[in-house]
Parts: sequence; structure tokens; C-alpha cells
Amino acid sequence: MTEFNRPNEKLDSEARRRVKHLAAFPLLLALAAYLGQILTSTLLSSQPLLLISLNATDPMLLLAAHETGAIAFLTVGAVRLFAPDLLLHQLGWEFGPATKAYLKSELGPRNGFSRTIAVLERWFPRVGWVLLFALPGYPMCLLAGIMKMRRVPFVLINLAGTVSRLLLIYWVSSVFEGPVGAAVRFISRFSLPFTFAMVVLVMLQSSRGKKTISEE
Repeated sequence: MTEFNRPNEKLDSEARRRVKHLAAFPLLLALAAYLGQILTSTLLSSQPLLLISLNATDPMLLLAAHETGAIAFLTVGAVRLFAPDLLLHQLGWEFGPATKAYLKSELGPRNGFSRTIAVLERWFPRVGWVLLFALPGYPMCLLAGIMKMRRVPFVLINLAGTVSRLLLIYWVSSVFEGPVGAAVRFISRFSLPFTFAMVVLVMLQSSRGKKTISEE
């Protein structure tokens, strides 16, 4: 299922173009998450499925679950969460450890994405499928490709983990319907200041990322 000793090869210009091609859609979805964050108060009550199609982080999913039916929530949530994963797996599969070197050159040697991969990599040979089930995000999907996890097990385990996460979030939203509903009403009532706060938060997140890269 896995391969752990591929050489660290540098990527030539053609390979770099291929990397950017595969990474374009995952990057676009990552940027869409910022847009969804800013538009939370606008979309939460009127278009909750559109909100989670932009930003499928746990807080957004929890809030949107209160506003949608189970089938629609699970369908849209699963598609949004799984959409970039095959491309990330393919990226890691094609370029192996050279992908990590490329990320370090682009983002800096101490960027959070590379650090997360380094932590997960220590455990992958022993419990890779457990990690993929529990944490089917960008770093884990890229690492699964680097480690040569076969496509079918990757898809099955990833989807099982994604659907389980969504079911858990929907259940929590149902159990704590009162507090979650109160949060939704608060966001809707104070839409303008909440949107302003989200704009400031996104700017801070973006500037922090740029500062980290420049310091490297």
C-alpha cells in the first residue's frame, strides 16, 4: 500500500508547471473559504448550502447543519470536502518527497503546512489509514499520495472519514439545537459588525501567512 524511500528529487520547470496545475483547484477552494468566512452572516440563513460549499470548516458546518436538512447537508458537505483530495493525492503520488521540498521552497522551511506533514509522516507507516480516516484534510491527502497509498483504499477511507465527520457534526448540531440556533440568530442580527469582524480576521490571517513566509 505504501512506499517510503523515494529519493528527494528537485522539480524541473515542466514538473513545477504540473505541480501548479494539480494544486490550482485545491488552492482555489482554500481562497473560497476566505470568501465564505467573510460572507457568513449573509449566507448562513439564506443560503447555508452555498456557505459550506465555500467554507467547510467545522464551525461553518455546525452552524449550517442547523439550517439545512440532513441529506442536503451530507451531500454538499461531502462533495466540498472531498473535491480537492484526489488532486492532492495525485500530486503526492506523481512527485513524491520532491513535493515537500517544493512546498518548503515556496512557503518557507517552517511553514505550518510542511510542519503538519512532517508530524503526520512519523505515524503514517504504522497507522496511516487511521490518520486518513480521522484527518482527511490537505496535508493528509498529499502525504497519502507521497507514501503511495493506493487510490481505491484512499478514496474509501477518505470518504468514510469525511461522512463520519459530517454525521457527527449534524448530530452535535441537533443535540445542541438551542445554543447553535442562538448563535445563528446572533450572527444574523448583528450581520454588519460580524462581517466587518470577519474581514479583519481574514486580513490578519493573510498578513500572518505573508509575514511567516517573508521571515523565512
